[in-house]
Amino acid sequence: MIKVFVSGCYDILHAGHIEFFKAARKHGDHLTVCFAGDEVYRAWKGREPAMPEAARRAILEELRCVDGVVMSRKSWKLPELDFRSYFNAVEADILVSTTDDRNAQMKRRWCEIRDKKYIQIPKPQTFDLSTTDIRERIAR
Repeated sequence: MIKVFVSGCYDILHAGHIEFFKAARKHGDHLTVCFAGDEVYRAWKGREPAMPEAARRAILEELRCVDGVVMSRKSWKLPELDFRSYFNAVEADILVSTTDDRNAQMKRRWCEIRDKKYIQIPKPQTFDLSTTDIRERIAR
């Protein structure tokens, strides 16, 4: 079985996220989604999440394209790298991110050192949405 792993905040889950999960899932037999817990979210984004971590977990767990869900917790040294222990724990084979991932170079190198595959896929365009756009629309 080929295990695929993705990691992100996934604060306000939208159709672009679903497209990304489906595209990532095509690279293997099992998809694990690692999402940022509230503390990690605050450290990474500098703001409160729109939904509490329990609500985000519940939504992710109900998606047909997602086989497993893990929540990252605060890593005091490198909060943006907190996915590492979860990637190892689920014994993932492939790490997938989008081509606009600001940590792509680090992730690629991390995977190379561990003889794991790193794949970047284009950000889904069918639903041209972002969490930031949604937040701004709501604030109007």
